[in-house]
Amino acid sequence: MKKAMALILTLAMAISLAACGGSGSSSTPPASGAASGGVASAAGKEKILMGLAMHNQSADWAVRFQEAFLEAAAEKDVEVTFTDANSVAATQVSNIEDLVSQNIDVLVVLPADYSALGQALKYADDNGVPIVNADSRVVKEDQPLVSSFISADNYKAGYTLGEYLADTLPEGATVGTLNKPEIAAIGDRFVGMEDAFKDKGRDDLIIAEKIVTDTNQAATYTEDMLMSTPEITTFVALNDGTALTCYATCKQLNREDVRVYGFDGSPAGKQSIADGEMAGTLVYSPVDLARASFEAAYAICTGADYEQDFQIPMWMISPENIAERDLKNWE
Repeated sequence: MKKAMALILTLAMAISLAACGGSGSSSTPPASGAASGGVASAAGKEKILMGLAMHNQSADWAVRFQEAFLEAAAEKDVEVTFTDANSVAATQVSNIEDLVSQNIDVLVVLPADYSALGQALKYADDNGVPIVNADSRVVKEDQPLVSSFISADNYKAGYTLGEYLADTLPEGATVGTLNKPEIAAIGDRFVGMEDAFKDKGRDDLIIAEKIVTDTNQAATYTEDMLMSTPEITTFVALNDGTALTCYATCKQLNREDVRVYGFDGSPAGKQSIADGEMAGTLVYSPVDLARASFEAAYAICTGADYEQDFQIPMWMISPENIAERDLKNWE
């Protein structure tokens, strides 16, 4: 009798362990073409459920990204549940944990702070949810948790702008920068710009940097910088929204001689260039990035091939080519 009871208990434990083992996932990213933990759960569902953790929906670029992502999902009859961190990393950690609790098949995250998501990403990974990291790459120690990274070549974009400025700025010019390096995609732009200055031999160019902690204070930052460093003749802003505010502040202070450049290629930014206001912008297409992010997530869920690291191109819009651009829409 005791032997029979022992055998029954042993069988019960084996069945329990087998059931638990089916939901686990490895923290090692799959090779290109291999799908990860979410495939098994997605395959048995009528619809794939994706979780989209946005970083800041107050930015027009982010709004268009989400719209394009949802459009791509609708084309494939995929359900999407999304959250907004409002630029607060702690909020995004909580948002990701909430998305995972909804039994999503894959997580797509645009980091509010690329260095602060380790806890949330590990939680997703521990629960068998594969991760697509879009826009800013998370820190090195968290990258093994990510199945696919989708971004634009922000370093090259900054380098392109740096070359353009190096060829056009006079000797000893001072460049004011409005940077937000906690977002890796933004920080890379300014690293690229400075490297271009060096490679062009423009050691004479002076950079006056301001770290932006609140984009709503762009006007104050601009005014303070012009007051403390009136020799600034060029501003490079972290995005078009900040650049437009920067230009408006320069104009209000009767400093319309200052050239202002942004990043995004937004309709408002392009219109400003066409109107002879902003001097240029680097196109970072939210539409292309959203669709590439969705396709990676969809491939992971369906077991199709996907890229572990994919970058969309960025290009410069200036007064020289603005007539060729679509001013009304994101490109």
